Amino acid sequence: MAESKANWDQVGEDFRALGRQVKQHYDEQPRPGQPEAGQASPSADRRKVDETLQKLTDSLEQAFSALGDVIRDPQFGEQTKKAAGSLSDALNATFAEASERFKKK
Repeated sequence: MAESKANWDQVGEDFRALGRQVKQHYDEQPRPGQPEAGQASPSADRRKVDETLQKLTDSLEQAFSALGDVIRDPQFGEQTKKAAGSLSDALNATFAEASERFKKK
């Protein structure tokens, strides 16, 4: 369990780093001149993008925090074992049936 937590923590950190890189590249982009009539000012456009990036960052952090919480939940582990057992049973039954069909031919 500790290894999977570390792996998911790394996934979260990698996505946060990716978000920081996107923001850095965005911040380094040259700014256009004055807007034409009827267009929002670059600063208003910039604020909209910044707000959207912040919302995306917050959502990713929330999602990975929730994922980390669920992984540490003992009931999640029990349900995972149950689901894996069901999958194993289904695969075993399917392969047994297929094997019987091939034996008959």
